[in-house]
Amino acid sequence: MPTANAVAKELRKLADQLDRKPDIEIVKPTVHFSHGHSRGKDQFLSLASVFPRPLKKGDGWQHEEYTLSHDTDALDVYACIDRSKVCTVVIPAREAVYDCVPLLSIEEEAEIEA
Repeated sequence: MPTANAVAKELRKLADQLDRKPDIEIVKPTVHFSHGHSRGKDQFLSLASVFPRPLKKGDGWQHEEYTLSHDTDALDVYACIDRSKVCTVVIPAREAVYDCVPLLSIEEEAEIEA
């Protein structure tokens, strides 16, 4: 696993390259730090301590992640960790049960399935 210094060096290399043509327009980049199943709470907290400010806390994919983000006009920095690594389940999730009015007619559904 790389150190913060190693990542900073690589980001500086990228910044130096971008500075070579400072006026070209590029797609707004996202820097994403994923603390999935193999990463722990301590590593996430270490990253949070050096994250740019201000931070926004949030819910990630299907509320199964805890997220931190810092968004500017030029860059989005995002970190996520599985909630199971940082939270205790109080009420277990239940599978949703829906009762929906059909959106398509029988003929329309037959066309889709054909």
